[in-house]
Amino acid sequence: MIGKLLGNRYEILQKIGTGGMGDVYKAHCHKLDRIVAIKILKIEYNDDMNFIRKFRRESLAAASISHPNIVSIYDVGSEEVDGQQIHYIVMEYIDGKTLKEIVNSEGPLKQSTCLNYTIQIAEALKVAHAKKIVHRDIKSQNIMVTRDERVKVTDFGIARVADNSTMTATNAVMGSVHYFSPEQARGAKVDNRSDIYSLGIVLFEMLTGKVPFDADNPVSVALMQVQSNLPEPSSLNPSIDKVVDKLVLKMTRKNPDERYKDADELIKDIKAIILNRPEDLTLTSLDSSSLPSENIKNDSQRPVKKVIRRDSDDRLVYPGKQSRKSDYGNTHSKKSKSGVILGIITAILFAALLIYVVPKVLPLMNNKNDSQSNTEMGIVPNLVGQVAADAEKLANDAGFTVKVGEAKSDLTHKDGEILEQDKTAGTSLEKNSPITVVINKLKDINQVPDLSGKKLEEAQALISERGYSIGELEQKESDQEPNTILDQSPKPGETLEKDGKINLVVSRGGEIKMKKVPNLKGLTRSQAKEALEVLGFNVGKVEEGRTNEVGRGDIFEQSLESGKEYPEGSSVDLKISIGPLLDDEKTDEKSSKTREFKSLTIPIKSFSDGQSHSIKIEMINDEGRRNIKTERFDGDGVEREVEVKAEVGSTIEIQIDNVTVESREVK
Repeated sequence: MIGKLLGNRYEILQKIGTGGMGDVYKAHCHKLDRIVAIKILKIEYNDDMNFIRKFRRESLAAASISHPNIVSIYDVGSEEVDGQQIHYIVMEYIDGKTLKEIVNSEGPLKQSTCLNYTIQIAEALKVAHAKKIVHRDIKSQNIMVTRDERVKVTDFGIARVADNSTMTATNAVMGSVHYFSPEQARGAKVDNRSDIYSLGIVLFEMLTGKVPFDADNPVSVALMQVQSNLPEPSSLNPSIDKVVDKLVLKMTRKNPDERYKDADELIKDIKAIILNRPEDLTLTSLDSSSLPSENIKNDSQRPVKKVIRRDSDDRLVYPGKQSRKSDYGNTHSKKSKSGVILGIITAILFAALLIYVVPKVLPLMNNKNDSQSNTEMGIVPNLVGQVAADAEKLANDAGFTVKVGEAKSDLTHKDGEILEQDKTAGTSLEKNSPITVVINKLKDINQVPDLSGKKLEEAQALISERGYSIGELEQKESDQEPNTILDQSPKPGETLEKDGKINLVVSRGGEIKMKKVPNLKGLTRSQAKEALEVLGFNVGKVEEGRTNEVGRGDIFEQSLESGKEYPEGSSVDLKISIGPLLDDEKTDEKSSKTREFKSLTIPIKSFSDGQSHSIKIEMINDEGRRNIKTERFDGDGVEREVEVKAEVGSTIEIQIDNVTVESREVK
């Protein structure tokens, strides 16, 4: 599959994983210029209509839910490749690791991290369960964690819309037995509480570094899920608080009726543990001493139960005291006298304490208590993936404010989507605190017009109206009239950033004369018109604007690049200065100046292996990283040249088969 193009837009780059029903590939979407993941149903299942139905059901189930903690589904399709019918799903590519990989490499995670991850997974399940979708395969292999610790639930491979039907044993064994609920192991009906059981196993694994039940074969593990009691996590990791033990045990009760009834109830208990609020817990038989005063306690910090016992003579013996027999009669009078004296001294000291010390200390204690009671804490919501308005509502509902920080441009996300936040989701924070976010700000994007069948001059006018310009122009023999558009790239309906270029193929006929466009910067309108007409060009749209680079009335911008050849008769749009920038328009020097671009010819040494290869050239400047060229070529040993246009002062990076082979500064 490597190198294949699916849906005329998804180029398969490499295989990155294998699931129960299909293989997963990393791919490049040429239409939106972003990296995606594609799951393709295994070919051997093509004749099995049951598997195909399950695969389609996965697509519909996963595509119907949208949440920052769930891997997004972008597209679904099927087509014939090399004589084989394939079915595929296009989904969000996650740059991160599975939770299983993290636990395997790091061992037990911090208790606070475990609770944070569990809240995020539960939030994802809450949304899915609201749509009557049961995941049925929650396991650490299906949990992705990004670099910024955002959790993503993936692989709704055996998800099904929950109904009243009973699941067969055949369906049950499709999951992963180490995370099975007892009802799954028995082949019984499953519901939301089965996912909560599996999440409890995942939480146990994060806390201890291992799953609770393991054996040499799946059948033995399944029997343990049904029959064996789950050990307390603290028996394997003493740093775990008892209240977290109780949380895990409630999630993993054998009887579904004794578990949390839904994800929302589970989330509330986890938040109560994080915020140290025993009164908000739904767990039974709890006392405040089992709650953590810090994020994690060790054994030495745990409360020690003091035992009072009786000795052989039925005397009470307190901790730290030794029972000893004495002749009570012989010592009674001495003790009585000393006891009286000691009582008098104690009374005097107590009176002094009441008179002199307490009045001074009490106000200080009250002030401290007042300040503590006025500090209300809340749980930081996950704003990443939300649009700005929804993120602000989420934050306000949780008791926080939103502060907008820098903006970034990322084509793999929607315009206005929150990309980052400075406070980690799921952690405790004082209410009314600001959460600073980074918002995705895309440049102007329009749809590419359909130019097929139009004359070159008409096509150029349409291209200019949309804010584009003509890129490469190729002539081909055709039965169409001369200068008729035969093909274009990008295709009609695809999106393209403003100032982008559209490559055209026109019919050959009356010879198209190509002329170099002159540099019009600094000329007056009449001078520019004269310079263009001498060469056979026309003046197109004329707009006005302010700039500090030329004088009033002079040209400071033109639509066709100077020094490059264009068809005779092409129109050149102009921008004329009406004066310098106003004070409020003078931002920083970098944003107010016109960027200078330079055309480059880059030699590409080919391979001689007869294989197909990809070349990608990216420009890196103060606005970030942008793809400026993507091509494929055959490994025929022929050296090629690739032409690109890049900003002076930027860096271009040349990649062959996604491996960077050269990086250079544009001077």
